[in-house]
Amino acid sequence: MFVLPGDFLGYAEEYMPGKGVYEEDGKLFAATAGKVRIEEKTISVETVKEIPELGKDDVVIGRVVDTRNSFAMVEIARKRGSERALRHYDRALLHISNMSKDYMKNVDDAVKYWDIVVARVIDNSLRLSIKEKDLGVVRAICSKCGSRLEVEKDKLKCPECGNVEKRKVSANYGKGEW
Repeated sequence: MFVLPGDFLGYAEEYMPGKGVYEEDGKLFAATAGKVRIEEKTISVETVKEIPELGKDDVVIGRVVDTRNSFAMVEIARKRGSERALRHYDRALLHISNMSKDYMKNVDDAVKYWDIVVARVIDNSLRLSIKEKDLGVVRAICSKCGSRLEVEKDKLKCPECGNVEKRKVSANYGKGEW
């Protein structure tokens, strides 16, 4: 039987709740969409496609939503290798010490507001790193006119106004790959 989240499955006197099942006032309900499985007095819901969770060493793509003196906040959109959106929209911290292998004085030399970045999760508290060659900014807009920036040597240049900006650019910048 296929169930949706919130569907009634039975009573706690009949079954033990397994994976994908929660108990409320002695009643058991589906916590996720999927197929019901009953094995020895345990009822569970086997999901059709797992909702991705983030963990250490996962590679993610997201948008810089805030920058401060020594860090940037990144709103994570997807996990590499996952077809589905994340269980929660998470914000992660990208500290200046994890932006480059070289010393950086200013966060704006690596990322700016609204940049799209590819980063690695370095711990379970959702801290990120963009130190690796294929990590960093993959899309950026000009801070003067709002046009999409193009790669020119180790900097980004605006084709509209000629503004040149510095970022920690990914090797995949502008390729649509991550």
